[in-house]
Amino acid sequence: MTFKLCDGVLTADVEYGTALLDETRGLYWNLNPTGALALQTLLAGGTAEQAAGALAEAYAVDVDIARQDVQELVDELRSAKLVEQ
Repeated sequence: MTFKLCDGVLTADVEYGTALLDETRGLYWNLNPTGALALQTLLAGGTAEQAAGALAEAYAVDVDIARQDVQELVDELRSAKLVEQ
């Protein structure tokens, strides 16, 4: 499954995570470092399971919690029409 940003959505690393800018609608969102890591993993071709593993390793959290967090992030990004699969 390919995970990518929708056309017109740009990312920028910021002091505390990643900013997403939807140039088409003139809106932006900020992701904290955990959200940024999950998104980077997914955009690099990783699976949701790999993103959860990266979070669990980097932040010493339970992998089940990380899975739930990744799924919530993906759902929110889809709902905001920032990503497509």
